[in-house]
Amino acid sequence: MTHFTGTAKSIRLIGGARVLDFINTTNGRRPYSTLKVTEERLTSFKFFIEWALHASLLSEQEYDAYSPMVFDSPISFQPDLDAVIAFRERLYGVFHNLSLRQNVTDEALQQINLHYQQGAVWRVLRSIDGMPAWGWRTCASAQELTSMLIARLATDATQLLVSSELRALRCCSCADCDWIFLDLSKSKQRKWCQMSVCGSREKLSRLKQVAGHL
Repeated sequence: MTHFTGTAKSIRLIGGARVLDFINTTNGRRPYSTLKVTEERLTSFKFFIEWALHASLLSEQEYDAYSPMVFDSPISFQPDLDAVIAFRERLYGVFHNLSLRQNVTDEALQQINLHYQQGAVWRVLRSIDGMPAWGWRTCASAQELTSMLIARLATDATQLLVSSELRALRCCSCADCDWIFLDLSKSKQRKWCQMSVCGSREKLSRLKQVAGHL
């Protein structure tokens, strides 16, 4: 496994949905991937919190409130990071199968259901400008913050899984990329997660193969 050395802000958000961008925080999981090692971007719980701000999973106000409990603490957050990554891989299994037009089972959806149901504990009605609106309870620890953020991702996942946009779900065609995205193009013929990256790399690879046979 290789570890990402860039910043959270440098991670591309090209999935078309926040839960897909979360799934795309690693690469090299597909059995037929040409990558020899998995590329992990969530290298620490602190990095995950920075990514959460980057992807708008946390608001700036929430980030300012919660980051001290993470960044100023000597406690190891490995269990929290492990929980986040484990849920990400559960999501990947479901959405990757659906991107290939394969069926998913009740068992595969079980963890999404569980975290979605647990999310009800964190949601509260609040008065915003005199009108009721959904909000989230304040977290008192990193463990609660982990639970709440996973609940938000589970909520995003359930909304996408039953929406009409699911028909636009695709998996990148590049041999060394397994990122998932929504093809919202007019032609509905998008093959790569990003033309300027995977598309260009794939075309260059094909040109080299052709040149090698001349």
